[in-house]
Amino acid sequence: MQRITHPALQRLLLLSTIVALWGSLSLSAQSITAARINEVMIDNVDNYIDNYGKRSPWIEIYNSSAGTINLAGCFLTDDPQYLKKYMIPKGDVLTVIKPRQSIVFFADEMPMRGTFHLNFSLAPDTTHYLALVSNDGSTIIDEVEVPASLPANHSYARIDDGVRTVVATEAWHVTEHTTPGSNNVVKDKNEKIDRLQEADPNGFVMTITAMLVVFSGLLILFLAYKLVGIVAMRIEGRNESLRGRLHNRLEKRLENQPDQEPTELASTTEDPLVPVAISLALTSEIEMGGGEAPGQLTIRPRTQVYQPWSDKSQMMRPTVTCRQLKK
Repeated sequence: MQRITHPALQRLLLLSTIVALWGSLSLSAQSITAARINEVMIDNVDNYIDNYGKRSPWIEIYNSSAGTINLAGCFLTDDPQYLKKYMIPKGDVLTVIKPRQSIVFFADEMPMRGTFHLNFSLAPDTTHYLALVSNDGSTIIDEVEVPASLPANHSYARIDDGVRTVVATEAWHVTEHTTPGSNNVVKDKNEKIDRLQEADPNGFVMTITAMLVVFSGLLILFLAYKLVGIVAMRIEGRNESLRGRLHNRLEKRLENQPDQEPTELASTTEDPLVPVAISLALTSEIEMGGGEAPGQLTIRPRTQVYQPWSDKSQMMRPTVTCRQLKK
């Protein structure tokens, strides 16, 4: 196996780092394209108020994707010739927009007030060009032209949040119901439910459908348990039949075997101490006078009651010599 030298390992790590950074930048560039200029108010007389209690024109940016995007490093401008007019600061966690959410920037020429205060303003009765530019300073993510005839306290908003059309003006409309930081259209109705209500105003079809679903579920459960029971009974029957066959075969083998005389069973133990113990016991009994008959070993039950864990009689048992002296 070829040995990897230290410089080769460094080059490999550097190449992996570059690939990882390039991949992360590509994913970031792809996700930021989902940002949309979603709603704009020019003449804010008595509408939305910022954190300083001031009313000023505002621009809403909407995330139309299913992933989180970060506007840090991107640009907002009202001049098509100067795309880098206001850079959204980096390092502010509030520039991260969650899916289907939005944030608001105030065009008050007060960038010192924070991230969401632009360095340009929007004057009433004037057509305004607005653009959201990528962090490269040249790629336009989204742009819109706000008409000059926008009434006070009215906004120029997309009909559907973040939706583009072939003709740009068809996706926008002037609305008195402004929604800064919120969805432009709040859907409080469900088309499917409305159609079902029209087709079945009394709920009769819905009731029958619910009953059919419940009874169908019960029927499926009954059939499943029934099937499991049948399978279990068949398995038990097969086991009983197998046991019966084995029993019959064993009986036939026993009937066919001839009668044999009983033979002495040999000791199967392999412990060499067993015959030694038996020899010592026989020798001891012979020296003590034998048993009830010559050459027989007589075993009598003990008459003395003792506790096995403190049996002194076993420890102080008289030997053969002591018994002979006593006689």
